[in-house]
Amino acid sequence: MYIQLEDGTVFTGKEFSGKKRRVGGRFTVHSTMIGHEEVMTDPANLDRILLFTYPLVGGYGMNFEDNQSDGPTIAAFICRRAMENATNFRSEMDLKEYLNYYDVVGIEDVDTRGLIRHLKETGMQRGVITDRLMTPSEMDEYFAEQNPNTIEEVSTIEVTEIEGEGPTIALWDFGVKDGILEALNDAGYRLIVYPAMTNYEAILAEKPDLLFLSSGPGVAAHYLDLVHDIGQMIGKLPIYGMGLGAQFLGLALGGDLVKLASPHAGASIAVKGEGERVYMTSQNREYGIEHLPESVAIDYRNVADGSVEGFTDKENKAVGVLFDPFGLPGARDLLSTQLALISELA
Repeated sequence: MYIQLEDGTVFTGKEFSGKKRRVGGRFTVHSTMIGHEEVMTDPANLDRILLFTYPLVGGYGMNFEDNQSDGPTIAAFICRRAMENATNFRSEMDLKEYLNYYDVVGIEDVDTRGLIRHLKETGMQRGVITDRLMTPSEMDEYFAEQNPNTIEEVSTIEVTEIEGEGPTIALWDFGVKDGILEALNDAGYRLIVYPAMTNYEAILAEKPDLLFLSSGPGVAAHYLDLVHDIGQMIGKLPIYGMGLGAQFLGLALGGDLVKLASPHAGASIAVKGEGERVYMTSQNREYGIEHLPESVAIDYRNVADGSVEGFTDKENKAVGVLFDPFGLPGARDLLSTQLALISELA
């Protein structure tokens, strides 16, 4: 099988799962030894080609308890070697069986080091996994047919309530991970989960204690109607946004959406808060928020490139973090801090 990039570069590999003869999408790189279950079921990775830096993937197998959605959301899975005969006691299925069960294309025996270095040097781009090399015009036509507006595919289809004894959180679902719902509910909150295309007035009418804007796939600029609606809610109730939700909030507050020079994707991205304290975070994004108004305080910045990682509008009780404090998978250095902040807001 061929891995053909937009710039014409071609890598080869051996197919080990899936029956599709052609799949394509943007690449997402995962840079840790663990967490393949969580990242391949993360709604934010919808239709992505998932590429692993660690050469051996799948040693502890798969279990459905760690899934972050109903099943894998990715278009394809690329690694150096997919391991069989998983030994972990929690394993219910090995990696190859799992990908075959969901008919997800898996490719191994790939020069992953070379592919990742190429993507780092040229910038993240789209690619196609195919059994026949395509012409540039065929690739253009293929990608033109893909739908860039994706959050409707991973959002809940109806309003759902999760009982809790504490304050009520209205969670606007743009592709939330199951683990985030569990963590908030375990913290005692009552959750009302709303579909992505909900009218904002319906949320305000419920009078929740906090609005939580979830993470998800896609680019915030494709959903300017949502940005407008969130802007109508600022100052009317406390708001906490993470990932894509924080990008929506940042735009609504007057910031600009900017494409990062290098994507922040991985389970150990370093961010810096006040003073010299550095925290490890989990992230999965290609865009950030910059040029926020002076009234909005910057709480965290990325150690590598200095980009904004977290911000607060104290007057309007609105907080956004571009990372995933719940660490699914990855570091949870800021989990207790962010849960305390959510409690303070609510």
